[in-house]
Amino acid sequence: MRRKNIDQVGTYEVKLDFLDANLRSFKRGDDSIYKPLVDYDADRITTEVKEVGKYGVLIAEGTYTTMLEFADFRIFIDRDYRQTYEDRKRRGRDRMEPFFEDVLEREHEIISTHRNRADLLITSDYESTVLQG
Repeated sequence: MRRKNIDQVGTYEVKLDFLDANLRSFKRGDDSIYKPLVDYDADRITTEVKEVGKYGVLIAEGTYTTMLEFADFRIFIDRDYRQTYEDRKRRGRDRMEPFFEDVLEREHEIISTHRNRADLLITSDYESTVLQG
């Protein structure tokens, strides 16, 4: 959808309500959660069960996770897509092409407004500052 219309980039692409439901289940003490499993090559999303009952902490990591209601602590990494370019290139999992840079730029525009939701800020030089609480 992004390739058809770049305006498709945004928080509505991610099932934040699904992720929030998993966080709520974990906090409630449920033994398992249902996790989406994305197969990009097959253009398919399935679900897998993850056993979480033995864990005391669940980390929700991702592009828009600062929007989650059931997160107890939010970390904002204050780096933009230009600052992460060399790291992404070294990892070799991202397509290094102009379209994806456009997507990352749009995501950054959205994410940068979420900084005020964070409890901890990690700066571009990896210093940390507690913002709330």
